Amino acid sequence: MKKHLILLVFLLILTLVFGTGCSQPAESPAEAPAEQPSEVEKEPVVVATMLDSEGSIFGKMIIQVLNANGIETVDKVNFGTPDILRKALENGEVDLVLDYTGSGQYYHPEDATDTSIWNDPQKGYELTAKLDKEKMNLLWLTPASANNTEMIAIKREFAEANNIVTMTDLAAYINDGNPFKLICSAGFAENSMGLLGYEEAYGFKLKDDQLIILSSGNTAEMLKALSEGTNDVNASLVYGTDGALDKMNLVVVEDPAQVPPVYLPAPVLRGEVAESYPEIEGLLKPIFESLNLEALQKLNAQVAYDGKDAAAVADAYLKENGFLK
Repeated sequence: MKKHLILLVFLLILTLVFGTGCSQPAESPAEAPAEQPSEVEKEPVVVATMLDSEGSIFGKMIIQVLNANGIETVDKVNFGTPDILRKALENGEVDLVLDYTGSGQYYHPEDATDTSIWNDPQKGYELTAKLDKEKMNLLWLTPASANNTEMIAIKREFAEANNIVTMTDLAAYINDGNPFKLICSAGFAENSMGLLGYEEAYGFKLKDDQLIILSSGNTAEMLKALSEGTNDVNASLVYGTDGALDKMNLVVVEDPAQVPPVYLPAPVLRGEVAESYPEIEGLLKPIFESLNLEALQKLNAQVAYDGKDAAAVADAYLKENGFLK
């Protein structure tokens, strides 16, 4: 009996030992793979420009290149006057604008006490870019080399008839009491490096009835008034890149005192948007580098004088120069 009991206990122990060792642990349910976070959807880039033909061309170029490279845009070309455009950029209402390096003197007047800086294309660009980055987180990208500075244009026949070549000649003509009426923008008329600077440097002073002042800087409208003699206009504000001068038989009055600052056109991008789209700078750099004074004058002439659509002009240039297929 004892033997049977001992055998039974022994078998029970074997069963417990080997049964436990051979049994497989219950499988835990397979863990679901971790869900990959989806890429944050990027906001479209709002592109805006001032109210002029040059801004339209640049704006359309920027939009077309960004779209062609998978960057969605919102077209705000011809958005408003320079002050409205700048305020919208600072407030984040728009993301990418076309601006001019010499404008830094207005955006940061407290840091622009040395006015000679704005007559140097590189120094003016670097200071504007530095101040805007530090104070506003706005990035000035590579500018074009074309100087779109402010000058005064007159009819060729008028210049020849009155022996006017330089601003000194024009000042003498005005001071002699001859009929004179200038059409220009408010920004030029009220600027110490614009009309006020010309008056001081060359010793003349225009009366209120010798001025027609427009709120925008659209020189196409101004040059049309000059060409047609509207309201007795015989002089107009003109920019260095205006393409209609030769076609309209107009000449620029030379400025030996170099009163106005250098204005290089450049894209200006909000820093937050640059972080989302770091490729924008590289996409726009070669395009702006290709636009010298002659190239930009020809493009402007097609829009301002020939009446072509800015988008079509921009598209043709980009394709002809290999920036778009």
